[in-house]
Amino acid sequence: MCKNLSMALLIAAGAAVASVAYADPAIQAGEQIVAIGDSITQAGGYLRNIDTVFAKQYPDLKIPKVINTGISGQKAEDLVGRFERDVVARKPAIVTIDIGINDVWHRLNNAPDENVLQAYKANVGKMIEAAQAAGIRVVLCTPTVINEDVQSEGNKRLKLYCDAIKQLAVEKKCLLADLHGAFLQAIAKKPAELRAIASPATVST
Repeated sequence: MCKNLSMALLIAAGAAVASVAYADPAIQAGEQIVAIGDSITQAGGYLRNIDTVFAKQYPDLKIPKVINTGISGQKAEDLVGRFERDVVARKPAIVTIDIGINDVWHRLNNAPDENVLQAYKANVGKMIEAAQAAGIRVVLCTPTVINEDVQSEGNKRLKLYCDAIKQLAVEKKCLLADLHGAFLQAIAKKPAELRAIASPATVST
């Protein structure tokens, strides 16, 4: 039996928009998922939700708990260095890759650099290729937001990184979970007075 993986992931993450799938979204009974990323992944909130979705809505699938390999503060270049050990060696059926916040946030004091963006895209591409060569299906996640001011310099720069993820999903036929789009929709629905007092560090790390 199989279910739609991308939709389950978005439900679990609380996403308000549908994902765009460029690969088979079906998950088979018993398949293992590994998640790699920064502290948003390490904190485990959305991964616990994924576990809950599969356990409660699709108990017949008997999906194991997601293996969390997120590490706080990391960028795409850091994930590449440990991808073989933390993902490929575990032989999962599926990997989710959620990275990009720190690639932008840690460099906000510097001028935008196209070379940095291209290096980010290349590093994510290397992870996709390593996973696919090992027969692992890839779910790419667009990075969420840096703060709740969607017009902030950080979020303006971050959009380019989200675009890079979407391009990779098409080029390499991956699943895509547009978490950035979901966050933008959620922020737009939030009363202005609440947006004004929201902590800017809520979802950045």
